Amino acid sequence: MANEIKCPKCGTEISVDDIYVQKIINLKVQKSLDDQKAQLSIDLKNDLEKEQSVKTKELENKLLIEKNKREEAEKNELKLRQEKEKIDEEKKNWDLEKARQLENEKELITKKVDEENRFKLLEKDKKIEDMQKSLEEARRKGSQGSMQTQGEVLELSIEEMLKSNFPLDKIEPVPKGINGADIIQIVYGPTGQPAGKIAWETKRTKNWTEEWVQKLKDDSRTIHADIAILISETLPKEIENFGLYKGVWVCNYSIIPGVAAAMRSQLINVSSAITAETGKDEKMEAIYSYLTSNAFSQKIQALVETFEMMKQDLDKEKRGIQKLWATREAQITRLATNTIDMYGGIKGRAGAALPTIEILELENPE
Repeated sequence: MANEIKCPKCGTEISVDDIYVQKIINLKVQKSLDDQKAQLSIDLKNDLEKEQSVKTKELENKLLIEKNKREEAEKNELKLRQEKEKIDEEKKNWDLEKARQLENEKELITKKVDEENRFKLLEKDKKIEDMQKSLEEARRKGSQGSMQTQGEVLELSIEEMLKSNFPLDKIEPVPKGINGADIIQIVYGPTGQPAGKIAWETKRTKNWTEEWVQKLKDDSRTIHADIAILISETLPKEIENFGLYKGVWVCNYSIIPGVAAAMRSQLINVSSAITAETGKDEKMEAIYSYLTSNAFSQKIQALVETFEMMKQDLDKEKRGIQKLWATREAQITRLATNTIDMYGGIKGRAGAALPTIEILELENPE
């Protein structure tokens, strides 16, 4: 048959139409396989894309979760930092408030102590004022007593002062009823030889009397005194504290030690200077001329002024030191009181948390 061919493999005769049909079938089968393969490829690709998409979404979700966690952690950290700053600020404010409270309590305690001290000082001043009034009243009543008794007390005081300051000299009170001043001071030099005689007259009245000067001159001549000194509360107008008045030295009570030392020193110097001279009359005349001269008066005035300045400086130093002592004592007392009060206040609040300061604690009664 013309439309049949032999198979080269098996030798079977096959129709051409069958071959054609088989090819068509093969082509269709191949196309179907290719289509299936393409579809599988597309399905595989889609599956892969879907799987990748799912994984991507899962990863994105994980990343989002991690991001959210990180943001939450950052928020928590920020919140913790803010809370810590708030706590620190509150602690700082608390410490500041406590410091202010302590300072206020300290100021209140200080004011209280100052107020108590002020009242104590006022009370002390009142007592002093009352004592001064009592002393003034006693002095006033005493001044109404015997003027003779007061004069005797003053003479005894001056006599004791002269004996205490000049133990080498001979101090003799003049007996009552005998002319010759109130006290006689015989001055002795370093060698034990008499250097001169000083007549002391005391007056304790509020008015100056000119007759005192002439009487003291007469009494000095009677006892052969080299120097006559009149002590009085009231001096002549031209004399302030000390000076030569009509041939008689006058002074007030406050500078008696200085006047006595100056007069005594000058008597010893004059006596030593004229010891080598001959002639008793000439010596006496020279002594009298020198003792009544302006040069002697100026030297005595300078000595007394120096003594007064030294005495004033000494009194000023005493007052300054006493004031400094009193101030330091008050400061130390105030500091100790404030410290004890502050420690007690803090101890009452803090209790056992405050370390014990042994020196501020009460001693064991046992």
